[in-house]
Amino acid sequence: MYKIEHTVFSHISLPLEEDIETFGSKFSGKKGDILNEARFASIAEVRRSNGYPVKSFNDLVRLVAELGYRNKSFNLLFRGQQVDYKNSKNMSTLYPSIFRPFPGKNNLLQPLLDKRFEEMNIAIQKLKSYRNKINIHKGLSSFREYQIALIQHYEVLPTPLLDLTHSLHVAASFALQKSKTGFVYVLGMPHTNGSISLYVDQAIRIVKLQNVCPPEALRPHFQNGYLIGRLPTTKRKEAGDNLAYRLIGKYQCDNSRGKFWGDGFDIIPDQLLMPMNDPFKKLLYEIIRD
Repeated sequence: MYKIEHTVFSHISLPLEEDIETFGSKFSGKKGDILNEARFASIAEVRRSNGYPVKSFNDLVRLVAELGYRNKSFNLLFRGQQVDYKNSKNMSTLYPSIFRPFPGKNNLLQPLLDKRFEEMNIAIQKLKSYRNKINIHKGLSSFREYQIALIQHYEVLPTPLLDLTHSLHVAASFALQKSKTGFVYVLGMPHTNGSISLYVDQAIRIVKLQNVCPPEALRPHFQNGYLIGRLPTTKRKEAGDNLAYRLIGKYQCDNSRGKFWGDGFDIIPDQLLMPMNDPFKKLLYEIIRD
């Protein structure tokens, strides 16, 4: 996908390297202090930032509301993670699972990538052949994004699509699911125009899981999920596979004092975000293993 080239309004948190001008006056902090400010910034600045500190879900909602209002041309989608993975240039990266190396490895060799794509293609054909058994939507079954969406969201195999959500509550719950701190990413995407939206001019494809997953598939509906990836996909890892190219906001959520949730909100429990008794997941795994 193509990088957002113009500046965006964002909430930036950066370590102070030297005295700088901000809002027309000299910032009086010392070198090494953290400068938190709201301003127009490049995507590179957002990716390099530490993550704007947030102490409560209420504050997160207010900040993201401002982000959406000031960046009205974007459809905001969210992702929650416990760790902010950065590259050698200290910039956040958000790659789909098929383009990630094994844990503890720095490089993804092409033979492994070829094998992953081969396995995914075999799985797609299996799902097509079992179309009636798993209640696949006839009008969408000819689109590869349909089968990839099922494979990816249930983590059957790595794919070139990345999970996002339209729910800030879901993203924050994933960020703090098993940790006292975590990150919520806000990505500026085109407004969707269908169940599977293809944007050739921006090299983006978006799958709205609510419209493509059968009602028996509980997990994507609980998560209000979307899948995003580069268009077209190739068997080589490209810079455009990095969804951080569309990162317009990054927030570091802090629940170390146990007060992040409140004001009527609470974390969404694991059994709702990832239901263990989801029969559709079991069926998918049986078909793929066959």
